[in-house]
Formats: sequence, structure tokens, C-alpha cells
Amino acid sequence: MNVLKEVFFRLAPKSPLPQDRASILMYHSVSARNDYFMNVEPRDFEEHMAYLMAQKITVIALSELVARLRARTPLGGTVVLTFDDGYRDNYTIASPILKKYGFPATIFVTTDMIGKTDKRGLARLTLDEIKEMHTSGLIEIAPHTKTHPKLATLSMDEVRDEIAGSKRAVEEIIGAAAKTFAYPYGNFNDTTVRIIRECGFDAAFSVEEGTVGQQSDLFALPRSSIDQSTTFAQFKGKVSTTIDHYQALKRI
Repeated sequence: MNVLKEVFFRLAPKSPLPQDRASILMYHSVSARNDYFMNVEPRDFEEHMAYLMAQKITVIALSELVARLRARTPLGGTVVLTFDDGYRDNYTIASPILKKYGFPATIFVTTDMIGKTDKRGLARLTLDEIKEMHTSGLIEIAPHTKTHPKLATLSMDEVRDEIAGSKRAVEEIIGAAAKTFAYPYGNFNDTTVRIIRECGFDAAFSVEEGTVGQQSDLFALPRSSIDQSTTFAQFKGKVSTTIDHYQALKRI
């Protein structure tokens, strides 16, 4: 753990998000495994959700946040929950906890991995699980490419295939338009953004940390990562403007 980072987040005041800001959190796997850096233990995930509830922080769907950004209406000091890749534990572990608290979330699915197990031995969501979560009305499903490549390293045709192909796959599964996209590794360039726009997405998401405001780029919206290294003090800072102060300090 970075000691100075932890000291900063422990000592910095945790002011509530102002009405013109929102915070998008990025999770991946939620399970008891500790051999994957992007994993969060179930007890920690529950603690995070309980904190949001106790602090009366409003959690809204990603589609609602994008709608507010596009309409330039107040963001409400809200929090948005997202999950990348489409791990099966999002269904077996995270989803019941989200349901308990009534919190919506979006899962960005790597479509070629649906129903498979990855090289870490982590199972991915099945078609039936994706459909069940989508029909619950609590979980939004969105594309995260077909194979999870670094998009900025690919040819234009390859990028288009990864983006458009995953969009089609998700739309066939959920029977609705897919309007949001997450860049694998947060890796993208101008060509990537141009294709994202051509494919009809309303917004796309990076892994740059910080809160969101009306001046944020709709096709490079920041998300704050919650992973094995995230302490509870850091979590609390990432659902407040403390994360913005920390990012500013890093740039000095």
C-alpha cells in the first residue's frame, strides 16, 4: 500500500459531492479470491454499499447519469456503480448485495468471453445470467469489446470490429440499444472515439480517476477504480471530491 496515499485519504476531509458533480466507481470481480488485483472481497463490497446507504448518497443508473450530462441537468451529487469484463461473481455475489440495497449498476461485458472461463480461472457470466439481470431492471448490460484488446494499438478495421461487434452482441442479448461503452484498460485514441461516435454510443468510459461534471468529455468520462488496494478510507474519498484533490496533487 502506498503509505502517503493512505495518509492523504485518511486525513483529507470527506465533503459530500456537490450537486454539480457525480462519482462513477469501477469494480471488476467480487469474490473471496485474493490472486487477482482487480478483485474486491464480498465483505468489503458490502461495507461499501452500506456506507453509501448510511451516508444517504443517491446511487443512480449509468444511463440516468448520461441522460443528465446530455441534458445538462444537475448531477445531484450522485454515485454510479459499474463493473468491467462480466465476471460470473457479479451475478452470484455482487447482484444479491445490490438488490439488498436497491442500487442499480452497469456491467460492461467482454462478449467473446460470455459463458467461458478466463486464464485466471475466473468464470464469466452466462447468457441466461445476463438476461436475468437485465430483466430485473436493476442491472444494465453494456459492451466492453469482443476480446478486451488495447484499442489504440489496433487497425481501424479491427477497432470497428471490436466495438461494433460487441455492441451487436449485447443488443441481441438484451433486445435493446446499447448506448454506453467502456474502453478496456482505459486505452483509446482519437480514432477509437470517432468509431465510438459512428456506432451510435452516447458516452464512453475511461479509467482516469476523478469525479464527473458538466464539462467532462462524454467520450472519456472518468471512473475511480475499486480494487484490492483500495482501503475503506480511499473508498470514502472516491465518493467525494477528495479524489479530485488527490489527482491534482499527483499532477504537481
